[in-house]
Amino acid sequence: MKVKVTGNYDDRLKIAIHRLLRAFKRNAQLVNENPDIDINIIIEDNLNLVTVNVWSNEEHITLEEAVKEDNDRKYLILKVLYKLLSKIFMKELAYGVLTGIRPTKLVHMYKTKLTDDEIRKILINKYMVKEAKANLLLEVVNNQYRNIGNITSFKDEVSIYITIPFCPSRWVYCSFTSYPNNYQRVSQEAYLDALLAEIETVGNYLREKKISITTIYVGGGTPTALSETNLERLLIGIKKYLLDNHVREYTIECGRPDTINELKLQLLKQYNVSRISINPQTFNDETLRSMNRTHSTCDIINTYRLAREKGLENINMDLIIGLPGEKFETYIDSLNKVLTLDPENITIHYLAEKRNSDLHNQIIDYENHEYQHFFDYAYQTLKEHRYIPYYLYRQKHITGNLENVGYCKVGNECLYNILMIEEAQTIIGLGCNASTKFSDYHLILNPKDLISYMNSYKGYLDKKLEYLEEMRNRNGGSIYNEHEYE
Repeated sequence: MKVKVTGNYDDRLKIAIHRLLRAFKRNAQLVNENPDIDINIIIEDNLNLVTVNVWSNEEHITLEEAVKEDNDRKYLILKVLYKLLSKIFMKELAYGVLTGIRPTKLVHMYKTKLTDDEIRKILINKYMVKEAKANLLLEVVNNQYRNIGNITSFKDEVSIYITIPFCPSRWVYCSFTSYPNNYQRVSQEAYLDALLAEIETVGNYLREKKISITTIYVGGGTPTALSETNLERLLIGIKKYLLDNHVREYTIECGRPDTINELKLQLLKQYNVSRISINPQTFNDETLRSMNRTHSTCDIINTYRLAREKGLENINMDLIIGLPGEKFETYIDSLNKVLTLDPENITIHYLAEKRNSDLHNQIIDYENHEYQHFFDYAYQTLKEHRYIPYYLYRQKHITGNLENVGYCKVGNECLYNILMIEEAQTIIGLGCNASTKFSDYHLILNPKDLISYMNSYKGYLDKKLEYLEEMRNRNGGSIYNEHEYE
């Protein structure tokens, strides 16, 4: 759908307008000519009083409000546009004009100065968020405060994300960088040479500067796709250079049961891994086969039980809602089977179009009403089983315009997930396709291509440490920059 939006607004607001359009209509594109819909925006500023007129064909909306800052002005314009688009497309959005992936950050910002009731009113009236979602955002943030305290207490520490870009096979939902275990151009051993050099250099720097590590998270790909020998080599390197008494949480994604065996689980326990993921995504064997998964639901259950036998006490399991061919009854069956296993963490993901996945451009019903029904069912069922929602994020083109929610038993919150989603501290990424995001939003992205990473990781490593040192010098020894939600 082609949309022309004419008005006296800047390029930054243009991006926000485009995102809002695409939230209503996934294929909406801003054009200058031959539009399907022609929208005009006139903004009149009179000191702190702003009047916004928006019209298209016969629809016309005017709103006048007092604003205190540019952020208020921006959201007033989006609010009026939202009301017009709601009439045009005859629907409303659960999150109103909020199109970013981190709506809970907004709640954190307001928590420092307002009551929950005041925040709820702002979410509903300023940002057009539905009351149920406003309540959910507040519940998630309050659970974070209640169970781990104020996340700003970790601001002068860092977390470490480590990527293992190998997998036994690529399943069609995945958009992450991954290579087959038998990739001929770079062996697991050669990759670990480079990765462990990064781990050693960063670990030594942090110890020298007395910067504590809050959490370590090893993802992928599939970390347990490493052979037993290579997995132990990685675990030894992490223990030697990163693990100490300050690390509060150490997660390794096991993910796929076809990469896990008894010896690997023993190694995870031996080297003090405190949290793992065993991710079924679905308990439907037909879906697993169609998605290019090489294991069965029986394998998932057996692997989970083996992990328990080896003494691993904090396990996460993911489900993805909206996989092609699955229905409401399928989702309920998968959730019930996860609950029978009784993991500490259950994460409910809703399918989103990912550009680098094999599902990209397939016909997916993103508006299916069953998604909201299942969200409500899962929320109530998990609460009844004493799981609380503790982190939340959204994605572009997510099914049902919903969100991904992490649930846990109280005391088993994944601290890394919270710190990463809320951007509460610097996350240092190590390995192929790992991103380093500093607390001032500065990004350093390691190459996605494995060969490019192998040839250039030293230069990227130098950039990370140089920028950390620059931040320390700029902030009197601190590595944290104050920032607000945008």
